[in-house]
Amino acid sequence: MFFTIVLPASILLVAAFLGLERVVRIDLPVSYHAFLLSGVIAFAMMNTGVYTAAYTLIDYRRAQILKRFAVTPLRPWQFVLAQVLARFVVALVQAVVLLILGFWLFRVSFSLNILLLPPVIFLGSTIFLNFGFLIASIARDYEEAAPYTSITGLVLVFLGDAFFPVRNLPGEIAAVANFLPLKPLSATLRHSLFGAGFPNPPTDLLILLGWLVILSPITFLVFARRIYK
Repeated sequence: MFFTIVLPASILLVAAFLGLERVVRIDLPVSYHAFLLSGVIAFAMMNTGVYTAAYTLIDYRRAQILKRFAVTPLRPWQFVLAQVLARFVVALVQAVVLLILGFWLFRVSFSLNILLLPPVIFLGSTIFLNFGFLIASIARDYEEAAPYTSITGLVLVFLGDAFFPVRNLPGEIAAVANFLPLKPLSATLRHSLFGAGFPNPPTDLLILLGWLVILSPITFLVFARRIYK
């Protein structure tokens, strides 16, 4: 609950309380609050996948719940699919709560592209769930998982276009950020929510689909061979 709702909602409340839009002066095609709202939704999805999913699976592993599942007719792909669908529902609820809170705090207006939001959320939640599964498959306990989740989360957030535009970073770092999943997800969410001003949704979607297609089979194989047995 903390990573899913409390932390992202607190960020929006702090932004409204401090009046960050009057302080942060960045050349953006939308208001800073609109930029921040979509970034926080992407950040929340990343947190839910990388942190919540990873630590939940580690709990399952330590309690030998996965071993009990493995001796039932439940196949690994069925378990993974159930997790994907469950996380997608959680991410949808998460996004709706944050959008309502953002509208109430910032009075932002949304475009008709918002109808594209569910498939974008499905892409993002599934990609970051893969990160959580990989970390849980490699790490044996919380202590071993903590460096993996911390480094992954820090890099993704810093280069994720969530709280500030990565185009303000040095060129080489900004170029790397374009191919990490959080930055194209943030941009695609902004296009879905606010429409104009983010002209590369096809490129961003291709990058997200690339992460999904490449990471999903790797994650499944590692999960099935290391801990679902």
